[in-house]
Amino acid sequence: MPTKNNPPLTTLSDEEMDELGNFLLSDATSDETMMLDCLDGFLTAIATLPVMPPASVWLPKVWGSSERDEPSFDSYVQVERITGLIMRHLSNLIVSLQQNPDACEPIFDSAVYPDSPQEFIDGEMWAYGYMTAINLQRQDSQAVYNDPDMAEMLRPIYLLGTEDLTPAEEALIETPLQREELSKQIPASVAELYRYWTPVRRAVTDPAIRREMPKIGRNEKCPCGSGRKYKKCCGVTTEPA
Repeated sequence: MPTKNNPPLTTLSDEEMDELGNFLLSDATSDETMMLDCLDGFLTAIATLPVMPPASVWLPKVWGSSERDEPSFDSYVQVERITGLIMRHLSNLIVSLQQNPDACEPIFDSAVYPDSPQEFIDGEMWAYGYMTAINLQRQDSQAVYNDPDMAEMLRPIYLLGTEDLTPAEEALIETPLQREELSKQIPASVAELYRYWTPVRRAVTDPAIRREMPKIGRNEKCPCGSGRKYKKCCGVTTEPA
């Protein structure tokens, strides 16, 4: 039976994942909108970071870099549906990491090249999504770069998900096999990064600390644009159990 310390998972079904993925690929979104693998990396980082940013900060980044990239939703019903799927996926990632960080299963793409019959695991867009979230909260995550051991754990994600690499770093991701090997290291990296930031997350969610932080009224409209009350939308995952 689910308890407060062991809440039920909210895993999206295959059909719901397809629905979300199809919407992200549809004409309703811009060319800058994250695809499903990129979104999974982005949300995994949101769930892993020492301080979870409010949905009003991170959700617009899913659609693109500017207001022009916001989707052309058909109705508020569709806004609620798509936003709800994203929030449920984030909730599931949060609970899954709390229960067992070592069981992380990133959503990776695969790649096939004309000169090779082999299908390669491709974690580049997943890693790009993860690094997008890291850079969104760079001040809070800076300690990882300053810790040699943790910087090494971040390295596979950094190499695959960063655009401005040095020539020496570029040489490490030149071939499909190199990228696949780095992709395979990502689950272990996520687990270690999650554990590293756990003490900070616990401090941030301490009631004595949170009382001093500004918050959205629970009965106010959610800033994500869903039209729902905050307590029934993004507040579900941003407030501690």
